Amino acid sequence: MRSYRNLGRFFWLLLPLWFVSIPMAMAEDEPAKSPGLFERIGNTAKKAGNKIEQGFTKAGRKLEEKKVGEKVERKLKKAATKTAEGFKKAGDKIDKKLNN
Repeated sequence: MRSYRNLGRFFWLLLPLWFVSIPMAMAEDEPAKSPGLFERIGNTAKKAGNKIEQGFTKAGRKLEEKKVGEKVERKLKKAATKTAEGFKKAGDKIDKKLNN
C-alpha cells in the first residue's frame, strides 16, 4: 500500500514536467517558421525607430511651415539690441555722474 502511495506521488510530481517537456520536444523537431525572440525584438525596435523618425520629420516640417527659426532670430536680435541700448544708457549715466 505504501509503495502505491509513493508511486502516485512520484507520478504527480513528474506530471507537470511531462506537460512542459512534450511541447518543448515537439518545438525542437519543427523547423523554425516564426521569428525568434531576438528577431522579434529587433523588428519591434526598427518599427519604433521608424515611428520616431517620422515624428521628427513631421515636427521639422511644422517648424519650417511656421517659420519658427526666423521668429526666434528676430526675437534674439531685438533682445540683443535692447540689451546694447540698456548698457549704453547705463554707461552714459555712469559717465555723467563721474564727470559732475
